[in-house]
Amino acid sequence: MKKFNFRKVLDGLTASSPGSGSSSGSNSGGGAGSGSVHPAGTAGVLREEIQETLTSEYFQICKTVRHGFPHQPTALAFDPVQKILAIGTRTGAIRILGRPGVDCYCQHESGAAVLQLQFLINEGALV
Repeated sequence: MKKFNFRKVLDGLTASSPGSGSSSGSNSGGGAGSGSVHPAGTAGVLREEIQETLTSEYFQICKTVRHGFPHQPTALAFDPVQKILAIGTRTGAIRILGRPGVDCYCQHESGAAVLQLQFLINEGALV
């Protein structure tokens, strides 16, 4: 798998801008493999969409991760096929944990305790 380098992407956007057409035109050598993927007008549009200044209006602070086991667990269920563990809590929350990248948190609207959890066989559903 080829490594992705963000700097090369930005360099590619800058090199394909309309102002730098003279340097890339001398390098084309016949046209077929000139390296430009975008139609002629879109390079200028991409250049205009990129803003060089960042302000606090573009950012928002929010909680994005949860660490550890849920507080006050009341029910557990495990699906051996998908290798997923579901944990229900006294506050009505369900957390689903699995392989790396699989982590889901759901909160019950009423806040009632989760008393029982079970995965349906060959369905991929949680009851």
